[in-house]
Amino acid sequence: MSSTRDTMTPTGRRAALTAALFAGSALLASNALAEIVSIQFSQSIPGGGTVTGLIVGEDLDGDGRLYSMAPGLAEFIGAPVGDEVIYASVRIDGVLGDPVTVVYDREVAGIDDPANFFFGFSVGIGNDYIGQDPEDGLSFAPLAPSTSYVAGALMAPAWHDGLVIEESMGSCGDPEVDACSAIITLDPVDPFPNFELMFHTTSDQPIVATELLRYTFEQTGFDGGASVTGTISGRDLNGDGRLYSAGGFYVDVLGFPPGDEIAYASVTIKGVEPQAIVNTVDLVTGDINDFDHFFFGVAVNIAGDRISDEEGEGISIAPFSPSTSYIAGDVFEAAWPDVSTEAIANCANDEGLPCGRLLSLEPDDDSPTGVVFPPRAEQYSAGPVALHAAPFIVDAPFTGFWQNAAPSGEGFEIHIIQDGRALVYWLTYDEAGNQRWLFGPGSREGLTIRIPELTETSGGMLAAQEPINIGLEPAGSLEIQFSGCNSAAVAAVVDEVPRTMQIERLTAVNGLECIR
Repeated sequence: MSSTRDTMTPTGRRAALTAALFAGSALLASNALAEIVSIQFSQSIPGGGTVTGLIVGEDLDGDGRLYSMAPGLAEFIGAPVGDEVIYASVRIDGVLGDPVTVVYDREVAGIDDPANFFFGFSVGIGNDYIGQDPEDGLSFAPLAPSTSYVAGALMAPAWHDGLVIEESMGSCGDPEVDACSAIITLDPVDPFPNFELMFHTTSDQPIVATELLRYTFEQTGFDGGASVTGTISGRDLNGDGRLYSAGGFYVDVLGFPPGDEIAYASVTIKGVEPQAIVNTVDLVTGDINDFDHFFFGVAVNIAGDRISDEEGEGISIAPFSPSTSYIAGDVFEAAWPDVSTEAIANCANDEGLPCGRLLSLEPDDDSPTGVVFPPRAEQYSAGPVALHAAPFIVDAPFTGFWQNAAPSGEGFEIHIIQDGRALVYWLTYDEAGNQRWLFGPGSREGLTIRIPELTETSGGMLAAQEPINIGLEPAGSLEIQFSGCNSAAVAAVVDEVPRTMQIERLTAVNGLECIR
């Protein structure tokens, strides 16, 4: 697409909440440590098509967003550059015949690579939808000839109002625009960077977002000096306390139960080749039954700090040769006895057997197994596979009513709002036993909500016929530190008097189940 248009006026920043409600509130800037987050999204397209996608990244600046923007696109739309997204993918089904997949992988080509000139992502963490916030945007846009998926008001200046498509594009749910996303197929024509618009369609439907459970793992101690780190993201769909997926070999050949709870997995192997080997499995844009995932399998208990210590746990991230595969634990070991020279067991075995294997294979048409045997390289480790739950954050499922664990008649109404903040109402009493309502907006920092200024209203009137002035007086500050989905500790200062209490969940919002 052409980039000759004058620099666009920057898009508006996050909309403020109602001025009267939040007059005088000073929000704290987030100083949270960077958290790697995985977000899955989907959108329906008129005519029966669907878009599904995945964003994996780290919130380096603690602003509650995953943000990456190629320098070229940033200049074009008047937005800052950024580099927080590690991996992103989108799959378009039912629109152009065969499915179309577009992938951004920072390990392959960074956001400043010329091939990613029109790539950009800005996604609020913990939001139920992408595209409703004016700062939201997705631009999966390879250089033409290609099919792109673009969404959100942030990216709109590069695509609509006659630049590429005639329809207006903005925030999802905005009645003033025609759509909030577009699928666009372009073909280049001379002179570059001109193009011909081959196909496009738009959608005004919501882009639904789901934050995934995410874990990192690592194993060292390989006899050849290698080490392994990796990532697993998914959803415990059947509530059995583990994430489980198994590819075609394990299901069709070995009779494993089917499972499709993993959305994304990757392993980085160091010490086998001069450069790190990175194997990635994306089951949002792909399918567990795809032949490429024939030897893929993951079974991870959500509780615990290790993988492969218990029966039924294991990992098999094993691309077709030529490749280097990583297998841990004995649950998936049945696929490999005729290929590897040494068996592996669970990491907690009493015999001191290895529980992790790195296996480098090359294709060989004359071999019964189709690969060179013995393998080109093998390494083994008896060290533990350490599992770390990526710190989960206060997000939409924490919305609801919470009460003092010690019966007192007081409680909290917590709302996670889409601009990355939280709104908290404290229903309490004064020293004389009179009802007292305090409220305030605050920042979300990991598992903590911080309200720097609680406010108390006065002077209201029931069913007032004319506007009246409402008094807004500072009352103190509040911090809520969650220890899980259903419990938290409160530390507050009200009228200069410190208060603490333990609170527990009273209600949840239907469709927003907290599963951590």
